[in-house]
Amino acid sequence: MFDVKINILHTHCMADKIIIGPRKKIAYVCSGGAAKAAAFHMGASLALQEKGFHFIGGLKKESKIKRAPHKWGINTYVGSSAGSVISCYLAAGYTVEQIFKAYLGKSKEKSPLKPISYGHLISVKASQHEDKSSFTKKLRGLTSNALDLLYRRQRLLSMSGLFTTAGIESYMRESVLPSNNFKDYVADLHVVATQLNHSKRIIFNKYILPSPPDDPGCIYDNTVNISDAVAASTALPPIFSPYAIRNHNGKIIYFFDGEIRETLSMNAAEDAGADLIIASHTHQPYHFSREIGSLTKFGLPSICIQAIYLLIERKIQTARYERQQSKAALDAVREYCIEQGISDIQRKRICGILEEKLAVKSDTHYIYIHPRPHDHEMFFGEHFNFSEKFMEKIVRIGFMSTIDALRRYEFRD
Repeated sequence: MFDVKINILHTHCMADKIIIGPRKKIAYVCSGGAAKAAAFHMGASLALQEKGFHFIGGLKKESKIKRAPHKWGINTYVGSSAGSVISCYLAAGYTVEQIFKAYLGKSKEKSPLKPISYGHLISVKASQHEDKSSFTKKLRGLTSNALDLLYRRQRLLSMSGLFTTAGIESYMRESVLPSNNFKDYVADLHVVATQLNHSKRIIFNKYILPSPPDDPGCIYDNTVNISDAVAASTALPPIFSPYAIRNHNGKIIYFFDGEIRETLSMNAAEDAGADLIIASHTHQPYHFSREIGSLTKFGLPSICIQAIYLLIERKIQTARYERQQSKAALDAVREYCIEQGISDIQRKRICGILEEKLAVKSDTHYIYIHPRPHDHEMFFGEHFNFSEKFMEKIVRIGFMSTIDALRRYEFRD
């Protein structure tokens, strides 16, 4: 474990801490952002564990000792893109220490988890659901003449991606998952993807759930294997081609990145009945500092990333504000009912109707974890850098960002 010079037990107490009592179901929501996001989520997980949270995972058939209830146990995972990989690790039963050692372990003790590598990411294989002959023919036509590919834009633009996520699918199936079926796990695992040829967000999981009232374009699917779901969620354009999955009717459906329509799929955790939702996301826009200067010095890529991050930040802030307003309205109605002497039965009925219409639960708490404005390494760091030195930096940022976020809360048994 890396050495973080912080005494968690003696952090400065704030007068306005939010009190959170025992929870029935705790969810952990992880965003995308390639290897950089995965490292951030590792750091966040380490900090949550230090604060007393416990990650529940493994197969249902495993010993009851591993499945024993925990007062601050996280048993629901929601992941998009890189976040889906971390969510799978935890749901599969790998400990935070095992995940950490797999990527950054300097100990002689080996982790049972095999880390993902560049070899898995640069695959050009077809999805196992696609017609291999037609895929190979198309690939050969695109790469048979390098000069022709460079000079004829039409052929270059006909590519659906530089690589495929078939390597990620085989990695998850062969090296990570003890079972490829969502239903076999103790924890509730939700992997989010976007349907390419439709305006639908698909949440792959073990249940058949109705679409959320506030998002009819969100569909739950319990017919897909976990490895296929992760390959679909991580198919980030234009680096990775959309991933093909054959549905139960035999039709090929193409999917890509799980965060196209919504950055944080909080509703998946809400629909699963979570009353404490911890969301870890990594899209922090650059905030000016004198030592770094203006983004104009760093060229078009940095400016484009800043534009994307600003859009994502706005989406997250808007969703947070809407939840806060809905909860405030619910609390105001509840207080009014009490002041007017309305019976408990009628008050509960009124508040129940409001909760359904506003798509919010009064007793659900949300904790958002994200890089701090001065964490410039998160902005400028390479998305697919697996070097130990770089990942350790990002893990530290994830750890410290989480400690800062949790300082606002007091957790009581």
